[in-house]
Amino acid sequence: MKFKFIKTHQPEYPKELMLRWEVLRKPLGMPPGSELFPEENESLHLVAIEGKQVVGCVLFHQENEERGKLFQMAISPEYHGIGFSRRLMLTLEQALVKKGIREVYLLAGDEAISFYSHMGYHVEEGVVQCFGLPHCTMTKHLTINDQAEIKAG
Repeated sequence: MKFKFIKTHQPEYPKELMLRWEVLRKPLGMPPGSELFPEENESLHLVAIEGKQVVGCVLFHQENEERGKLFQMAISPEYHGIGFSRRLMLTLEQALVKKGIREVYLLAGDEAISFYSHMGYHVEEGVVQCFGLPHCTMTKHLTINDQAEIKAG
């Protein structure tokens, strides 16, 4: 398996979109296309590729010099529970540290809070509705020291 940063014009992008729809939107009864965001072109797209299949992805949109939002993390069901999500996140965080990003936030549903907590994200106060479901904001402060921990992880 390899991890690769892609742009929206690359051949892996339609496969990433399909994965995002199948994992994140189809279960909510939403149509294809509902996985698209206005900031697609300006965001980092990290995909995991096995053979010719995109089996995982995570996006990051930088909001200022040191902060941005992680979103649309999707993992093929057959890759759940084997540490794959953790490796995908660590790869992204390592790249973000190199870019000077110091704070990452995300919206997490109940089923994802434990995973992100184990990754060092902290729950902020308050709950927001996202696609009709409660989500909480989680934040992680990245430091230069994280780079060594990420490489060791």
